[in-house]
Amino acid sequence: MAREVTRRVRSLYIDIPALRPGTVGAYALAIVAVGIATALRLAVDPYVAGVPFVTFLPAVIITALISGFRAGLLSVVLSTAAADFLVITPRLSFYIESRVDVVNLLLFLVLASFCVIIVSQMRDAIEREQAERVVRRSKERLQLALDAALLGWWHYDPIHGDVLWDTRLKEMFDVAKDQTDIEEFRRRVHPEDLGRVWAAVEAALDPVDPKLYETEFRHRRADGEVRWVEAHGLAHFEGAGRERRAVSMVGTAQDITERKLREEREHLLMREVSHRAKNMLSIVDVIARQTATRNPEQFIECFSERIQALSANQDLLIRSDWRGVDIRDLVRAQLAPFADLIGSRIVMSGAKLRLNAASAQAIGLALHELATNAGKYGALSDTGRVDIGWHTKESTFTMSWTERGGPPVSVPQRRGFGTVVMQKMAERSLDGGVELDYAPSGVTWSLTCPAANVLEPA
Repeated sequence: MAREVTRRVRSLYIDIPALRPGTVGAYALAIVAVGIATALRLAVDPYVAGVPFVTFLPAVIITALISGFRAGLLSVVLSTAAADFLVITPRLSFYIESRVDVVNLLLFLVLASFCVIIVSQMRDAIEREQAERVVRRSKERLQLALDAALLGWWHYDPIHGDVLWDTRLKEMFDVAKDQTDIEEFRRRVHPEDLGRVWAAVEAALDPVDPKLYETEFRHRRADGEVRWVEAHGLAHFEGAGRERRAVSMVGTAQDITERKLREEREHLLMREVSHRAKNMLSIVDVIARQTATRNPEQFIECFSERIQALSANQDLLIRSDWRGVDIRDLVRAQLAPFADLIGSRIVMSGAKLRLNAASAQAIGLALHELATNAGKYGALSDTGRVDIGWHTKESTFTMSWTERGGPPVSVPQRRGFGTVVMQKMAERSLDGGVELDYAPSGVTWSLTCPAANVLEPA
């Protein structure tokens, strides 16, 4: 029954800022409500007998519901006075002839006062419930925002040494309880970072010159896993002068392990890029020196072709984020001028393997020189064919280039840069052996080296 009454009162409740408890409007409402009730009672007086308070009680309830206890109590006093002076005989006088009227007046006073108390309590309960609902919704929105940002919140009481953890933070630090002592946090921080982290906490709690708590540190979970955390916090102080002290500290924390790993990978990649750029410049310098001839036009043509071969290797590596190159893709890239012959006069055979960055560079340049010579003087200059194969056996990698069906081949009279690239550079880069044979039936080239020096780890 009480819940039903409360529900009905809640449905009638209207919050009007100008008529809230304690305002001038609240007391004005009491006066107006009693005035209207008095006018209505006098208007219906010829038709109603024996119920002098029939219009006053609703006025009291409405006033208490809208403007609270004090305004309701004022309306009780005014209603009692109005009924005594204007309704109960003799009228226009506060004197009451009948004892029954006196009893009725006292009963009205008590009943109306009781109604004011009940309605005011219900009104206060409704306001508290609404305020709690607003706070709850605000907390829900805040928690939603924290969840969206993958943030956890914490609260530190420096006086008692207690720490409150939210759900995300408990999962992050592998803590079971909602509240622990500060030592539980200190035990979680990585020993190498603890001094720096605690110094930041003390700086934030300094009452003379507080600093914003902002730090990144590692922490160790119960299972031994080490993860990175970014934490921010702000201290609250009370008192002044020497009495000023930190009474609480609130902040957020976020797991940034993935970001740290990404930064580390980017740092390693930049170092790798720098290292490879230096190697690339060295290779370009060697290519320029070895390609140099007395004929400028011939130099430009050869140098440009070799730089393009080097660039083709780099394009493949960049597309794979420097995680190796498929050997078939490398062969196709270096034999791009003869793409229409692949599958007919150029045959590839071998398993699907990925070369690491260093071997892709060395083998790619060797393939370019072999293809260039075959196109100018060898099997690809006529109607011959080229077989390119590779395989691994146990811990050894082997790759071969075999020309046949082309014009007769003879050993070159001088050792040029192409020979150096095909043989010496490949041997030094891959720590293997290269056999280069200029047989009359066609050039053959064979590379043998440890597979670990050539292939990207599985």
